Amino acid sequence: MGACISARRAPVNRRLDPRAWGRSDSRCVLNFLEGHLPLVAGTILMVLLLGIRGSTRDPDLRDDLRGAVRMLLAFLVLRLVSLFLPEATTSNGLRKAVSVGWMLTFAYGVIRAAVAFALKLVRMRSPVTTPKILRDVIDFTLYALATVPILQSQLNLDLAGLLATSAVLTVVIGLALQETLGNLFAGLSLQLDRPFEVGDFIRIGEHTGRVVHIGWRSIRVANFRRELITLPNSMVAKEHVKNFTQHREPVGIEVQVGVSLDAPPNQVKQALLDVAREIPQILIQPPPMARTVSFTDSNVQYMVRVFLNDFALSDGVKEELHTRLWYRLRREGLELPHAQRTVTVRREAVAKRRDLADTTVRDLLRQVDLFSPLGPEELERLHREVVVRRFGQGERIIQEGDEGGTFYVVASGEVSVRAGTLQSEITRLGPGHYIGEMSLLTGERRAATVVALQDSVLLELDRPTFARLFSDYPGLARQLSALLAQRRNQLRAVALSSGGGPDHTPEAGRILGRLRQLFGLAHE
Repeated sequence: MGACISARRAPVNRRLDPRAWGRSDSRCVLNFLEGHLPLVAGTILMVLLLGIRGSTRDPDLRDDLRGAVRMLLAFLVLRLVSLFLPEATTSNGLRKAVSVGWMLTFAYGVIRAAVAFALKLVRMRSPVTTPKILRDVIDFTLYALATVPILQSQLNLDLAGLLATSAVLTVVIGLALQETLGNLFAGLSLQLDRPFEVGDFIRIGEHTGRVVHIGWRSIRVANFRRELITLPNSMVAKEHVKNFTQHREPVGIEVQVGVSLDAPPNQVKQALLDVAREIPQILIQPPPMARTVSFTDSNVQYMVRVFLNDFALSDGVKEELHTRLWYRLRREGLELPHAQRTVTVRREAVAKRRDLADTTVRDLLRQVDLFSPLGPEELERLHREVVVRRFGQGERIIQEGDEGGTFYVVASGEVSVRAGTLQSEITRLGPGHYIGEMSLLTGERRAATVVALQDSVLLELDRPTFARLFSDYPGLARQLSALLAQRRNQLRAVALSSGGGPDHTPEAGRILGRLRQLFGLAHE
């Protein structure tokens, strides 16, 4: 280093021969690198980087510093090897290779650490994450700028002149890297535009999935079948890209269904909206919407659009929509078209709409204690007025707080009775049990929600049927009031765990009064 200082203090030499001054500076740098100061500086720098990496919560900074620490660790190993290599037994080529190695790793480690802290400052000013491909390009560019002078000084190579004078080599490299360079520049363009990020659900051409990796050559997408698809950046840049999770906003999905030409459009659209509102994954805001799309020779096409927080739920929600629509449309007598067979089998379909044998319906009606005062003829007439309703698993049969004008008898399956803001389950009912009688007979709002736990078939009777029964049997209203009061008080007694028999008279009188008022019955 003394020679370097002396050279700097000789202005005459610098004026006489600038090239000699440049060579002197190069020797100064090499003398510095070949001394022990880089070893000490590299050790201190690596310890500082390890401490910062252990204390920071920024995952990008941790990843960048990990690469810098590895480079500096390699530098320390190579530098120590170069110091302990025996000069008498070691070839000059090996010593040169080790020297070039520790110089490059030291320079790469410093560059990687400097870039890491520079990008950290950028992220502190902007919430946008720096693309990995941009970080890689910056690193590789600086690596190249550091590599050229080291190789020139240590191996006496004129790399710039070699590349400039070798036109054939330039053409060969350009042709060989044509596809790679195309992917690189396409990747840079995608990162500048930022049409998607890691974690977004996108559709590129025929591929749909979640982005799991964005690289300098390609991106990787995991689809719904958990297949990992690698797409070159040059291909992605040419395709239309749909991003379903940009800024984590709700994403809309659409389902189309064809319904018979005879079905009233407003009724179908209301059914579509009701079904959509029952599925918990579908958002209330933005609200679902239903539209009439087109008319065909065999059906009318309808579309329902719903919104989700996560596009990953779309397949399951579509399946649930189609399943529940089948049950809902069938209950309302709205036919799904089955091509040319619709005209030929329609009458047969109407005849089979009950889905239950007549004997089964009669047996179920006899088991209902509300109908115990009825004779065989009236039960047979009641049997003819029954409408069979089929509900799919998870569908709501009755909603708490709604007005109710229907009464159900469970024919098959199992239903859950729930109440309260948390919708806690009160009981489960199977075949032979009935629900909805209090709201139908008194006009009160539904006191609980009833949900089908599995595919269930229920017998439905409406208020006009009971109005006819009260007209034909004047004493039936009083008997039903007593039965309803007894059932309600028993449920209260179980809930309160109280002993002794409850008094049915006040409750029965109240129910009878509501019943007479609702159905317009005269006092006896």
